[in-house]
Amino acid sequence: MSVQAVSQHLKVLERAGLVFEVWTEPEHLRHWWGPRGFALVVCEIDLRIGGHYRIVQRAPRGQDHGFHGEYREIDRPHRLVRTFVYHGAPEHESVETVTFQSEGGGTLVTGKSVFPSFVARDLYTRAGMEFGMRESHQRLDEWLDAIQHESIGDVNEQAGGGNPCHARR
Repeated sequence: MSVQAVSQHLKVLERAGLVFEVWTEPEHLRHWWGPRGFALVVCEIDLRIGGHYRIVQRAPRGQDHGFHGEYREIDRPHRLVRTFVYHGAPEHESVETVTFQSEGGGTLVTGKSVFPSFVARDLYTRAGMEFGMRESHQRLDEWLDAIQHESIGDVNEQAGGGNPCHARR
């Protein structure tokens, strides 16, 4: 593996199909994407090869952090490849590959972000990428648990407010 890459592994106790859905559907992403205390205020997804996504999260002090990219490969529910651009550093586009492998009654999610340079990788890691991923993964686990134990309608009501997220079909 190139040292210009960052990898992460996450084991969840749900089937790969559900994990892929929660990873790619706006109505789910708003519940887990980003660190605690950050609100997802924009979440647009056109989940098809060549389709784009745009996500904006608002920090507790009101700063907006935007991200966008393009889907390059979609092998539902096994693999997703997309570009990833942080609006604060658009010259440092990375390519993310996420796999969803059924394993022992759950799913092993493996992600790899490949950066164009060491400078780009270091910029993302110094900006809190690992912390944000760790918190997002904890929140993903909690959200999967919640939707398995309650109806989605009840959980969405508890989240409160409008839904800023939508998918293009």
